[in-house]
Amino acid sequence: MKIVSHEILIVDAPLERPFLVEGLFSSSFVRHVILKLRTESGIEGLGWSCSCSPRLVPALASGMGDIVEHVVLGRDPRLREAIHAAIEVATRWCGPGLQHYLQATVNFALWDIIGKAQGEPVWKLLGGHSSVSVPCYASSWLWRDYSLEELNRTAGELARRGFRAMKFRCGSEATAAAEGERARVTRQGAGDDVRLMVDINEGWDVARTKEVARRFEAVGLYWLEDPIDHRDLQGYRQLTNLLDTNLCTGEYHYGVQPFHDLVREGALDIAMIDAHHAGGIDGWLRAAHVCAAANKPVVTHLSPEIAVHLAAATPGCQSVEYMDWSTGLFNESLEINEEGELLVPQAPGLGVSLNEEAVRAGRVH
Repeated sequence: MKIVSHEILIVDAPLERPFLVEGLFSSSFVRHVILKLRTESGIEGLGWSCSCSPRLVPALASGMGDIVEHVVLGRDPRLREAIHAAIEVATRWCGPGLQHYLQATVNFALWDIIGKAQGEPVWKLLGGHSSVSVPCYASSWLWRDYSLEELNRTAGELARRGFRAMKFRCGSEATAAAEGERARVTRQGAGDDVRLMVDINEGWDVARTKEVARRFEAVGLYWLEDPIDHRDLQGYRQLTNLLDTNLCTGEYHYGVQPFHDLVREGALDIAMIDAHHAGGIDGWLRAAHVCAAANKPVVTHLSPEIAVHLAAATPGCQSVEYMDWSTGLFNESLEINEEGELLVPQAPGLGVSLNEEAVRAGRVH
């Protein structure tokens, strides 16, 4: 089996509701770079990456074209580690970030080909821990620009849709009391039976985290995510030892080594691993194994169409982040059962195919 051709698309996927990106600008769409790899027998594998910062995607697409043409074409898609290493050598001057996104997008397409060639879904090829459904939480809503009334109403709507867990955002209010009020009204809307998490996106320092965390205690949060700069391992260790709420971090890290560091320093309770930042499915699994060796649970970040396979193959994965940024681009939709869990795909490969009408409507290049 050999990869003989490729195609790269840049496509915008509209959002249900525009949101404020890191407090900098409002976005009504998420820009994607989509990679198609084809074998000599006609099997096509899909890989994709996305960003709410549209100006970054053309750079990724340009780099993708060079890498695929010079490193990927002509290779056997089953030799994933060799391809991963070759991309690393070809992009070593880029450093983390672009390098890992390139590796990941190619890796997703390789796994899609392998699954289709064997007639099996990727999660089963990875070991197949859960064959029916995996836990998930709603994350496409409850942003910082939501008013208190919107937080309360939307949390209730999500609970009625069947979500048994959801995440809201804090980190931009002027006072600890205001941050605490956001948590209170969200809990009130969601109800007491829903698992509730909060994401700060590095908006605080250690002192502010301690102050606001006390306000959150009455709400009963399952985890507090990325309250401070991800590089401050000493701060994370201090907070992990101090707070009763689980401390969740990891999404801002690239590669596998940072998870060794987080575990060694005792700087987290739950690891959030991004498959793009880890360099793909194989990189995500390596990071998850590091955490498993230290008895630390993991959760996924973004891209639920890929993450559902990882969760289904990983006993220590607690939940999939349900973020619908890409779902409109595919013919297949992720389904949530009565228990609020994602159904595990049964189709070969990643189990998704492009919705050509949506691609035409959103195509930029």
